[in-house]
Amino acid sequence: MKRAPVLWASLLVLLTAGCGGGGGEGPAAPLHRVAPLPSAREVAWFRQMAAFADAVSNLSEQAAAPGPAGLKALAALRSCGPIFRSSVGAAPSRRQRAAAQAVLGACADFARDHLRAGDRALNESSSTIFLRSDGRHLPERGGLTAESRVEPRLSQVVAALSGVPGTVVRCWSLPDWLALIDERGAYTGGAVDLRADGFVSEGRRVNLAPRMCERLVRFVYRGERPARGRTKLQLANTVLTLAHETVHVSQGANEAVATCYGLQRMRRASVLLGAPRRYANSLAELAWTGLYPYGLAKAHSPQCHNGGKLDLHPRSRVWP
Repeated sequence: MKRAPVLWASLLVLLTAGCGGGGGEGPAAPLHRVAPLPSAREVAWFRQMAAFADAVSNLSEQAAAPGPAGLKALAALRSCGPIFRSSVGAAPSRRQRAAAQAVLGACADFARDHLRAGDRALNESSSTIFLRSDGRHLPERGGLTAESRVEPRLSQVVAALSGVPGTVVRCWSLPDWLALIDERGAYTGGAVDLRADGFVSEGRRVNLAPRMCERLVRFVYRGERPARGRTKLQLANTVLTLAHETVHVSQGANEAVATCYGLQRMRRASVLLGAPRRYANSLAELAWTGLYPYGLAKAHSPQCHNGGKLDLHPRSRVWP
């Protein structure tokens, strides 16, 4: 995993279209208070800020390494604030001024050589830009419901799969999903659109489309186990999507790698979701034979095969 993957630049080139307990994240924002879409000036400034934040994140990774290269990166990070002011410039709106202050706060941490605190501040700054998603606090709700919420059972599963405590699954209502896709699409030049099954934000938030959550909730709470056909293929794709996003949480990874590792996490994911092992195996095998060869399983890699460079268990004959 990258020490603290920053979402700004990944959203600019996004191909992914991706704590459960304790009562959720707080009260949900009223549905009628939908944040306005960004103006052209806001989008232009966002792109400059995203490029800057990505460069700072890369420097932070380099600074953690021992030796001269690490020391050089650390020295560069100490000038983060002045460089931001001169290269990115003043924010054009209130919400982007809040984002700028968050980034400058991260720069202050880097100036004190507090790398983890700076990384965390960069990640959390997206909530000041993406007001329809990361800026929303959601309640925790289990079971079959159409409201936007943090899903507790799914959150437990993604935290276990990713190995990152506090990872949560955010299930969105259809109106909220349409609104947040519009917002992200505006900022990313259409890289995020309604074809998205899910995406990761703020490092530990797995956001899922309503259709994905509905299938998973029926799978978990109602024990629905389609035996064959299109319905089972859709379920396999849904479990793969969940597993795929956990790779982004735990390791960052590009889309092809996340898909390959996600395929190999599917058996465990299905068991954690409550499926018998035989059924879990069948879903993983279906994803490999019925989705991956036909370009229906996110992104591909020629190294994704039994014994390939992306095989997580090269000594095992079981695949995926």
